[in-house]
Amino acid sequence: MKDLGAGHRTGGSAHPELIERMLSLQPRVQRALDPNLPPELRERLGSVTYHQLEALACLPEGGTTMRRFAEAVGVTGAAATALANRMVKHGLAVRRHDSEDRRQVWLAPTKTALDMVRTLREWQRRSMAETLTRLSPDQVETFLEVLKVLEAEDAAK
Repeated sequence: MKDLGAGHRTGGSAHPELIERMLSLQPRVQRALDPNLPPELRERLGSVTYHQLEALACLPEGGTTMRRFAEAVGVTGAAATALANRMVKHGLAVRRHDSEDRRQVWLAPTKTALDMVRTLREWQRRSMAETLTRLSPDQVETFLEVLKVLEAEDAAK
């Protein structure tokens, strides 16, 4: 198996045809890894968006500060506040002030939100397991190695 370490580079201007092929495959790969929610699950979730569910999945059961929430979701503080406002409005999260520092605002998921996230994650696990059955064990291992490299480089930014 090839070394996929951080120092290994195959992209860039040296391989324009490879880049074009990857760009053309990216939407299909994304759909394969993140298929549409089945109608029964969409109905159960109601007006809650997939983005809100993913954001809720970043909230620990006991809650977290708005700053940490924004970092976990990967958005600015203002965008996190807007997202939190929508989640609170839908009864998916609650805000509270820190008892030690009233300037510190915490956001926590409601029981309804935790149930929705659990349902989403169960569906995602089944969906991913089904997707991975199309690959050999070696292909799955290589795919995971590639994802680890991309994740590490993203985390280092």
